[in-house]
Amino acid sequence: MSDPTWRNTINNNPIQQSIRQFLNKFPLKTYRTLHRPRELDCSKLYIWGSTKTSLDQECVKWQVYLKFSKYDFENETSNEPLMSPSGKLPFLVLTTGENLVNDAIERYISDRYSANFGSLSNEQQADSQAYIALADTKLRNALYKNLAIKELLTRKPVLNGEEIYQEAAEALQSISVALGDKDFFFGSLPTFIDAIIFSYTHVMLAIKTKELTELVQKHSNLIKFYKRINNDYFSLEF
Repeated sequence: MSDPTWRNTINNNPIQQSIRQFLNKFPLKTYRTLHRPRELDCSKLYIWGSTKTSLDQECVKWQVYLKFSKYDFENETSNEPLMSPSGKLPFLVLTTGENLVNDAIERYISDRYSANFGSLSNEQQADSQAYIALADTKLRNALYKNLAIKELLTRKPVLNGEEIYQEAAEALQSISVALGDKDFFFGSLPTFIDAIIFSYTHVMLAIKTKELTELVQKHSNLIKFYKRINNDYFSLEF
């Protein structure tokens, strides 16, 4: 049982009384929210550029991947990377307002739309990763040669423009052989590697640099691959 003497002492404490009197002047009220962020009607992918189709390889990669999945989204062009949680474009804003970047986009889509993608065996997965790594080094070096040359030279002092293009040519040759006459790299449905290779071929052709364009045009199956995906998935945008 509590001690009434102790309780009376607390209640009669002048400091406690003053605090209680002060707080009584400000009764707690709950006001309605003045502004509540509305949910989007459609998810939005924020991409570089002033047109619906970006000339940035990373942006195109996710545009294509989302198209492959048949996920309902809209492109939102932007030149402000600080809008993104990662500080760079692209990023995907869901209808709930949640922001996704990089691998989180792939996980979100693959978990919900896996039926629209091909299924890879362990061996195919290893091959896919090898070709992705090849593209993300050799093709990226060629694509961003002018921007990346200083960094590349620190890693390989004798590297020059001619060597960068030669390595890209060898990479495209290997990628072309892997594709063969198939619609997609691993079967009748697209996988992540198809989005990546399309993104590189698109930018290499779209920026209309003679060296890059000729590298791709040497491979008729890569041109066919590019045109078919372009027509099937982007006929209204490219």
